[in-house]
Amino acid sequence: MAANEDNKGRKLKSISLDELEFEANGTKYVIEREISAERFAKMKEFEIELGFGQDYKSMDEGLEAAYNLLNEAKFADAAVLIHNVREGIIGLENREHIILQYCTCFINTLEEDRRKFDETVMAQKIKDWNEEGINYLSFFPLAINMVRGLKESYVKFTQDTSNE
Repeated sequence: MAANEDNKGRKLKSISLDELEFEANGTKYVIEREISAERFAKMKEFEIELGFGQDYKSMDEGLEAAYNLLNEAKFADAAVLIHNVREGIIGLENREHIILQYCTCFINTLEEDRRKFDETVMAQKIKDWNEEGINYLSFFPLAINMVRGLKESYVKFTQDTSNE
């Protein structure tokens, strides 16, 4: 991690992507690629919100509404709803909280039980990272590279949008 011992919070720190560990708020963290089934399931929940800017329930309701509009031959209304779901991808870099939550699944302290996902432990990790002053954009490449297809969708959608 880029360190500045006496900056008193004037500069944010970054995680080095070349190293698989860093220290935050006096705790050593390790970036791991192996996760338990329980954490994998939690990551899948986070991926929906991470990728589309909404939780599963909201996304399901929006797609159901679009489906119903298509059945009613209200194609323009359905197109708007579907576009709004796709547009959720473009704001990905602004989803600080969900990106941090997602990363808690595979960034661990040396002591924690890797078999379980614990909301209290997740909150403590995020607190440590904020206390240390780690720029959340350090977590962005970790998250986007873990979600299969998200990076490609994000790049394609932002290119499509910038061409409009």
